[in-house]
Amino acid sequence: MTSAPQFDPITFQVLWSRAINIADEMATTLVQTAFSTVVRDNHDFAVGIYDAKGDLIAQANQSTPGQLYCMQRVMKDLLETCPSHTLAKGDVLIANDPWLGSGHTPDIFIATPTFRGDDLVGFGVTCAHHTDIGGRLAAPDAREVYEEGIIIPITKLYDKGQPNELLFQLIERNVRIPHRILGDLRAQMAANHFGGQRLVEFLDESGLDQLSDLTDAVAAQTEQNMRSQIAALPDGVFENEIELEEEDPAGKRLVICSRLEVRGDEIFIDYAGTSPQVPLPINSVLNMTTAYSTFAIKCALTPHSPNNKGTSAPIHVSAPEGSILNPTFPAAVMHRTAIVFYCVQAIFQQLAAVKPDRVMAPCGTYPLWVERFAGKDHEGNPYVVAFNAQGGQGARFDQDGVATTVFPANVSSTSIELLEAEAPLLCDRKQLITDSGGPGRQRGGLGQEVVLRNLAKDDALLSLSGGRFHIAAPGMDGGGQGTLGIIRLDGGSPEPRRRQALLGQDGTALFAYPGGGGYGPPYERDPAMVLDDVRKGYVSRERAETDYGLVLSNDGTAVDTQATIRKRAS
Repeated sequence: MTSAPQFDPITFQVLWSRAINIADEMATTLVQTAFSTVVRDNHDFAVGIYDAKGDLIAQANQSTPGQLYCMQRVMKDLLETCPSHTLAKGDVLIANDPWLGSGHTPDIFIATPTFRGDDLVGFGVTCAHHTDIGGRLAAPDAREVYEEGIIIPITKLYDKGQPNELLFQLIERNVRIPHRILGDLRAQMAANHFGGQRLVEFLDESGLDQLSDLTDAVAAQTEQNMRSQIAALPDGVFENEIELEEEDPAGKRLVICSRLEVRGDEIFIDYAGTSPQVPLPINSVLNMTTAYSTFAIKCALTPHSPNNKGTSAPIHVSAPEGSILNPTFPAAVMHRTAIVFYCVQAIFQQLAAVKPDRVMAPCGTYPLWVERFAGKDHEGNPYVVAFNAQGGQGARFDQDGVATTVFPANVSSTSIELLEAEAPLLCDRKQLITDSGGPGRQRGGLGQEVVLRNLAKDDALLSLSGGRFHIAAPGMDGGGQGTLGIIRLDGGSPEPRRRQALLGQDGTALFAYPGGGGYGPPYERDPAMVLDDVRKGYVSRERAETDYGLVLSNDGTAVDTQATIRKRAS
């Protein structure tokens, strides 16, 4: 248990809130100075303030959990390679090694040490997902990490204020849109620099000499909250096995085996028995596996508590080395959400036995759907854009699933208007899919259908990603499953897997995003809610009858009563 320096409660809350506000201001700076839609509009980034020891004191409220939880490990690795006593004013550290960071090369971490006089007092740290990092575009069928872009080991991007020109040149030479990539790197540095200025002001105004005491107090309170919630659970072991739609080279389905043990005020998660790593870009490094496993526990037990080292202190995660949840270098890892998001599903299904009101049914957003388009625009200039759109969330114990909203990645969807402004693409159609949400007492979130058209005279290179093509999001506690995902190019047969494809002039790509699972038996749903779903087009009249047992009259009212529905179901 982390020891807690003493602050009176009011002072403590004021100081902690001020630190969080600085992190939020850093995030705002990053958004306002970024060049790419991925950072500026999708908010695919994480921002944190760290003390001189490399411990997180505050996160920005807009941060993706994978990047944020991994950032704590990154800071320790950065300081091991570049110890505090070797750092100077004007230094900027950089890294994107998947095994040190958040599991794939597009996520670049930048840490800027902050000095108050001659004393190192902390770090402003950002991680941003970059639109391009070289290699094959998003490498949807890579066999090794070497295909997934350049790997930057821990090094200095700036040394005492002097740029590492060779590294800048290396990055510029290896990416398709260097002005955007370098622009986003500089946006990260600007955010860190701004945070450093605010951090010094904070220390001056608060009278603190350094941040460590406040960091330890914050971590101690957070850890105490987490431990108390875990201790309230009954001790026991909960096991789960999830069969994935991904296959190994021999055609055998991959599985995630999860063993969750509650022991006093600690939780132990072991993924022994999980399938071995595969020569596909879906492996999740242990850092990322730990991040989303911890995040799932936090969502269920302490959803309103900010993240720091205290959050994860009582949670212990292990996975066999050489498995899809702890692969060895040089495994392909670009699309690790195809695997790691299912850790959240596994843990929620385990916790449902003791905390059914704190978890949601599986989502249609496993894995992340991010389609990349690259080519030349009408003027012959190169472009690379990422189209981020998602299916429906799973339903919760007392609420319907949210439609077309990602979970657990916490990133925003791409605006169609911005996509069309950034690339020669036209959206022919974007609409909710009727009946896509799994039926239940609480209905699963709806998926959506999007059709994009290539307007350029040149072919567009399209990197396809997505999932739930063969195994739909199951329901929970008697709820029904959501719909499957579908990708069609030029009206052809559904695409069987992630791959690269060329989309010719006036060619179309249809993406049908899957719906989320329902929660609870459908016959328990309030008939008035079913009727409202029918009126809004969320549920068809046919499904209202087959799934919910309601027979609708011509004027749209329900003939059957709730009592009749219950009788029919029994």
